[in-house]
Formats: sequence, C-alpha cells, structure tokens
Amino acid sequence: MGLKIQVHGEAPKPPFFFISNHLSYVDIMMLISKLRCVFVAKSEVMSWPIFGFMTKTVGMLFVNRSKKTDVKRVNDLIRKNISKDQGVLLFPEGTTSAGVEVLPFKASLLAYPAQEPIPVHFASISYQTPEDEVHAHKSVCWWGDSPFLPHFLSLLQLKSIEGTITFCEKPILNTDRKQLATELHEKVSEHFTSVIDANEFVSLYETEITV
Repeated sequence: MGLKIQVHGEAPKPPFFFISNHLSYVDIMMLISKLRCVFVAKSEVMSWPIFGFMTKTVGMLFVNRSKKTDVKRVNDLIRKNISKDQGVLLFPEGTTSAGVEVLPFKASLLAYPAQEPIPVHFASISYQTPEDEVHAHKSVCWWGDSPFLPHFLSLLQLKSIEGTITFCEKPILNTDRKQLATELHEKVSEHFTSVIDANEFVSLYETEITV
C-alpha cells in the first residue's frame, strides 16, 4: 500500500483499553502494526469484500450496534480479551469521517472502562498524500456512501500514503461514561491534525450540502 507511518509518543503495553478517532479501514492496519491488541468493530465489517475476511483472521470482536442488549455481551468479551498479552481497541465515534474534525464519541461504547473502572489510553490519527495524488480526505478516508471495493482499489493505486499516530501520554479514568466520552473527545481533538481544512471541505462539497 505504500503506507509510511510516523509515530509521536509511545504506544501503551498490554493490558490496556485504547481508543482513537476513526477515518478509514486503513486505521486498523496502521494501529495493529504498533499495538498488541484486538479490535471491537461493528458487525457490518464482516460483510465487506476482502477486508471482512481479514478482520476475522486477526481476532476482531464484533458488536451489533442496532441492539442495545449486545453491549453487555461485548463488554464480557472485552473483559475476557484484555490480558498481559494484548489490549482492546475501539473507535468511539462509531463511524468514519473525512477528517475535518473528530466526531462526537458514543458514551455507550465506553461503558466497560467506566464500570470497571480502568484508565483509557488514546491516540489521534491522520493521513496525507503527495500533492500530485488524490487528496487523502477522499482517497484514504472512507466516509459517506462510497462503496468499499472501488475505494480500496483506488487506494491501492496511490504511490504513497503518510499516516500519523500521536499517542497521548496520560490515560483518562472516569466512572461516568458520558463524562469519560467528553474528556476523551476533547483530548483526542486537541492532538488531532485535520486531514482537510473545514473551509476547503465546505467549498468542495457546498453544492452537495445545499442539495
């Protein structure tokens, strides 16, 4: 894929509970190269071409977010999978974006670390592509109604991708999941570098937004 990863800060060592902002399926490849962990992902991922098979082989934990009752099952899975050998990672935005800003975090996905309670480690991630390539917000970030396979095949045509992970030093502990979500969102946003400027994004998609 020509993915070059730049790392700031130090990745946590297991056992840990870890969160990050979410921009693309590339996030998983990038983070798993630096962290000993399993991922919590939405069940729809299993149906994605190619990538669905890959996720099953790396031991992902799948949650059905349309069922509130599934949260308890997943929390039990998280409890069983955090060990001295691996941590657990999830994306509390619950979806991907174009990288203009960090989307609000879903407090329900942070029920486990709030209940235990255990500290939550976190990082921010961002992408860039060369000036002569398709901009990263479109070619690397996967958002909107873009079909997976065409996007993935287009991404493979890029000469190079620069991904940045900024690991933040001090984890956050809070027994109130809503407060925890707010604190984590503020900290990740503080360290986040936008993939595309908000004004540039609005200018590019103004017609679509108006319609």
